[in-house]
Amino acid sequence: MHGLPFQKRERTGHEVDAGTEEVDAIETGSIIVRDEGCMTSKESGNKELCPKPPVFLREATGLVRQFSWLDALMISAANIAVGVWTISGQIAFVTSADPGADIVMSVHMGFLLSIPVALTYVLLGIVMPRSGSDYVWATRLVKPVVGFMIGWGFWIAVLGVAGTLAYVWAIVVLPTFFGSFGYVTLNPGLVNLASTFSQPVPLAIAGLFFLILCTVIAGIGGNVFRPAMLISFLLILLSTVVFMGVLAGSTHSDFVNAMNGFGGSGISYQNIMSQAQSAGWTFAPITWAATILSAPFGVFLFAGQNLSAAAGGEIKTIKKSMWLSIVGSLVIAWIVAVVGIQLSLNVFGYDFIQAATFKWPLVGAPYVLFLVAPLVSGNLFLLALMQIGFLISLPWAISAALLVCTRYVFAFSFDRVFPSRFADISEKFHFPLKAAALNFVGATIFFFLAAFTPYVGLLLNATAIYCLVWAIGSLCAVVLPFKKKELASVLPGSKWPIPLISIIGLISTGTMLLSLYWAVTTPAVGPSTPSADAVLITILLVGLAVFYVSRAVRRREGVDLNQVYAEIPPE
Repeated sequence: MHGLPFQKRERTGHEVDAGTEEVDAIETGSIIVRDEGCMTSKESGNKELCPKPPVFLREATGLVRQFSWLDALMISAANIAVGVWTISGQIAFVTSADPGADIVMSVHMGFLLSIPVALTYVLLGIVMPRSGSDYVWATRLVKPVVGFMIGWGFWIAVLGVAGTLAYVWAIVVLPTFFGSFGYVTLNPGLVNLASTFSQPVPLAIAGLFFLILCTVIAGIGGNVFRPAMLISFLLILLSTVVFMGVLAGSTHSDFVNAMNGFGGSGISYQNIMSQAQSAGWTFAPITWAATILSAPFGVFLFAGQNLSAAAGGEIKTIKKSMWLSIVGSLVIAWIVAVVGIQLSLNVFGYDFIQAATFKWPLVGAPYVLFLVAPLVSGNLFLLALMQIGFLISLPWAISAALLVCTRYVFAFSFDRVFPSRFADISEKFHFPLKAAALNFVGATIFFFLAAFTPYVGLLLNATAIYCLVWAIGSLCAVVLPFKKKELASVLPGSKWPIPLISIIGLISTGTMLLSLYWAVTTPAVGPSTPSADAVLITILLVGLAVFYVSRAVRRREGVDLNQVYAEIPPE
């Protein structure tokens, strides 16, 4: 069986060395050893005595602790896409979905609701640092089939998001990048290039390039992943600081004047407002009702801050790293979003952002990273610094997401639910390259579905799956002190009548269930149609089927998955 080591067995007069290497049949006393490693006992009526397969695929995972606290921070921060993308995307998302919401207050509410899940995953990541995080926790602490179903669902959802964001990068980010330079430099060639990405061939080429780049960064090894992620973060951080600096030094009047005749397009600030009004737009002033309804957008802004836990088995100084990566990324994202969004509203004006979101006459999306271009028309260097951060934000985020996906696939295979080959570790790179290749195939399928069919956008409620997974993951924290008391004993508050981790986990479970409710009932948060709900249920049911089929197959091979899930795998 794949992955079984050569086993040296002690001789007792009736036993000989047996292994998976091919040997001729050897007769020794009353025992015959055949090439598949089984033994036939003459004394027991020629019954086969095969060595029992080990519980896990192998005694060690093969992964090494190569990620520092900074690498772990990159994984979590990238999954939030901290920086200019966070600022631009959140403004555009909330403005289009919930006009009249106080976007900054929405961020504050999302931050407060995200704290419990962050603390839960920090504590669980410290006491059970395993690749696959909540999949491993749920299969051991809740129920094996439940744990696999949520792990499966999360894996599918992340691949769906990766494919969808490859489409967004091609259809939104690239036109915005090239369009901003085209208008600033009065270069119609760049403006025309920006418009070509709505055509099938350029769109497909750009999307595939995006996924290949992200797969290479995520899957070829730590020596590539670590510097690529850090350099990307530093560039994004620089672009964010420059963006904020430009806005801090500008006024609303500066923006109005800069928009008039921008890029030789003949547009003006007032003309854009008038076109939107003629198309049926009216300004929605800020109200508390709209702001409260925008709370889920704030929560989902920070989705992913806990994902460094999925690579817990490879992170050094796990206690420090979990705090710095999960809580640190959450706090950084909160500060960046609040400052960047407030400055954007001050300079561009909420009314103009609403109008531009409703109707925009230029090539490229009216994201604030596009709107800032008129303010730096005389300084291409500053424009380049801002736009490069916008350009690489999604590759940065999806590289981290695909790394997380490989850890889930690896964990599935190490537990023998998936084929064993996907738990293979490259001796050169110390990474599961076959798992990375599988993720590329899955993400590519979702890219083409997102780009050329309506199915992903209308039917895949990835947000609901995330919330369900993190609700079950939080439930693991509730039961941990009662099922694995020795693990929880090292945590603060472990001797309380209700341990602290259980209290935090219970609060986190509640916030994630609330978020799940928002995701399945609010169209702007996640598709909330009967068809989308059916797809959500189908994804989980397919996971259920995969689990039971795999269990039946492994049982015939002599492996009991119940025994596998009764033990905690090595780090």
